[in-house]
Amino acid sequence: MRTNRILHYESILQMLGETGCPFCRFMKNFQSALLQDPGEKDIHHLCNFHAWGLAATQRAATAAQLFLNLVARQTDDSSPSRCDICVLLEIEEDRRAREFIGCLNNKLVAQWLRSQAVLCLIHGTKLKQGAPPVSASVIGGVMERYRSRLIEDLSRLRDDYQPDSAQWGLLGHVAEFLASQRGLHP
Repeated sequence: MRTNRILHYESILQMLGETGCPFCRFMKNFQSALLQDPGEKDIHHLCNFHAWGLAATQRAATAAQLFLNLVARQTDDSSPSRCDICVLLEIEEDRRAREFIGCLNNKLVAQWLRSQAVLCLIHGTKLKQGAPPVSASVIGGVMERYRSRLIEDLSRLRDDYQPDSAQWGLLGHVAEFLASQRGLHP
């Protein structure tokens, strides 16, 4: 994980004009902000991924203080604890899903869903579970349209392979579709 420029988004709707799954992009930015500047967050436990992410993205003095707090609190108790960053990510992800579902009747959201929407399987499935039946059907259609496009593009890449690394970006899009952006979901 590397340091990213943090953008301060107010709404998931701000991500609709970006490429890829808007939830992945929003949550990746949110996660980077948590790691680069945990601020007032009370961090008691980190998973492997977030401990290494913190080590890689923080300013050394800030990371040292947070790690010092964690090491000082460490005991021989090996009972599993949930990662505080993972918990904050889940809360924010749920909040953004509810926000989006609440805006499904918005004209611009409906237009985005019809024309250029891309949702990964994880976020699309979460949205379908929380949406009314008609909206869930629309979200399912978005996911199927993108899945079909990926299948077509992958088949073309496999059959017409050229050692052109520019085409390899497709593999990253497929990985995001299947599992969300790297580092968001275990």
